[in-house]
Amino acid sequence: MMVADELGMRNPEHEDYEPETESEEDDEQVVKLAEPSKNVVYNWDGLFDKLRDIGLPDGLDWSHRLNIDKEEEQEVVDVNDDCARDLSFYMQALEGVRRAFLNFQSKGEPFLRPCDYYGEMVKPDTHMEKVKGRLLTEMRKIQEDAERRKARENKKLAKEVQAQKMKERAKLKKQEIESVKKWMKKRQQSGFDKEGAGGLDLAIDEDGTKPFQRSNKNRPGVSPGDRSGGKATFGGKGKGPDKKRKSREFRDSKFGFGGRKGLKKQNSAETTNDFRGFHK
Repeated sequence: MMVADELGMRNPEHEDYEPETESEEDDEQVVKLAEPSKNVVYNWDGLFDKLRDIGLPDGLDWSHRLNIDKEEEQEVVDVNDDCARDLSFYMQALEGVRRAFLNFQSKGEPFLRPCDYYGEMVKPDTHMEKVKGRLLTEMRKIQEDAERRKARENKKLAKEVQAQKMKERAKLKKQEIESVKKWMKKRQQSGFDKEGAGGLDLAIDEDGTKPFQRSNKNRPGVSPGDRSGGKATFGGKGKGPDKKRKSREFRDSKFGFGGRKGLKKQNSAETTNDFRGFHK
């Protein structure tokens, strides 16, 4: 009881206890619309006067009115059938266009748009240039992506082809080595040894990497850096002192030993009057 009193709570059995009830209600605000006026003005003559003011004058040419009246009775169409109703509207509009076409042709008035007519566009040229540039950029990106994809595929295919060729070469090399080994084995079995073959020795390794070795023996009198094998110093073809002497003699016999040779064939008075070389 002391705790309840300290917390400010009351016992419902106490005679002074009165329960608290919330009786608050929100008042609804009703917006009332203004009632229409009962004094309605229906001026029939005034309406017809305004109609005559805005209407077209009588006797106006059809090219200024462009109205098509269809007085023919149409078949009854179900209003709930959307397809049939739209088809009826379409046929009615098509018939009106045909009549207008015939009227223009009968009057001889131009009604078709010329080929060089450019109507005003809804969007300006600057905006359309931006749209065109964006489309071209997207198209260029698509082409570049396709080219890169094709290049990757070609590179991958080239690697596969190269690997296949390497396998074929390794297989062919292995087959050749095996054939040489079989030939040597048959040769040994037939009794054709090294002495009978004149000291023929084909050293072939097991892995086939070094079937032959180059001899390190050099020719006598040939320097290690001489690629000609001593032909330049031992009178090889086209070289040596004899060849130089012959070429010098040939040039001397053809061109002489110097001096002025340009006037050797020039005529003089004596050679001009000399007719001994001519026969009568």
